[in-house]
Amino acid sequence: MKCSVASTEMERTAILQQRYDIFVEEFNYLAPREDGKHIEYDEYDKYSLLFGVWEEESLIASCRLVLPNPILGLPTLKVMVIDAGKLESTQPTAEISRILVASKHRIFKKTIKILQIMQKEINKIASEYNIVQLIGSVEASFLRLLNCAKLPYQAIGPLQHHIGPDRYPIVLKLQDNITSIKEES
Repeated sequence: MKCSVASTEMERTAILQQRYDIFVEEFNYLAPREDGKHIEYDEYDKYSLLFGVWEEESLIASCRLVLPNPILGLPTLKVMVIDAGKLESTQPTAEISRILVASKHRIFKKTIKILQIMQKEINKIASEYNIVQLIGSVEASFLRLLNCAKLPYQAIGPLQHHIGPDRYPIVLKLQDNITSIKEES
């Protein structure tokens, strides 16, 4: 397995199609596109890096990293209630979202490995952009899964409605993740 930022139009399209397949067709979190295209894309994608996890030639997982931008901001900060004091709002922040694993690869140990590989690449790229923390919103069960993968994401607000089932806004301070990786070595 290898995780990398999509560098070709073919890789970007594969990730956007995977998002459509899972968010629209499998989970019904989003409505089908009116134009009939089988891609899931929104206004944040133009400010994002798309990551794919590839096993041989197959895309098995993906996510996006929404970079800080003055035009739209970050989705979680716009739509979720954040507990005061739980987020360092003055620190460079990006958002990880649209985290997906293809259904036939959703086996506990494999999903853990996929999330760890994905996070390692995200950490590397985030440091190149001087990002010090990542935010997002996830279901309670997915937050437990991230923590099982030893990714120290923490809830920074109450459970609330966003896309699909209720979610927690979360944060990962990259320094905490780097420290936990070193402690495991």
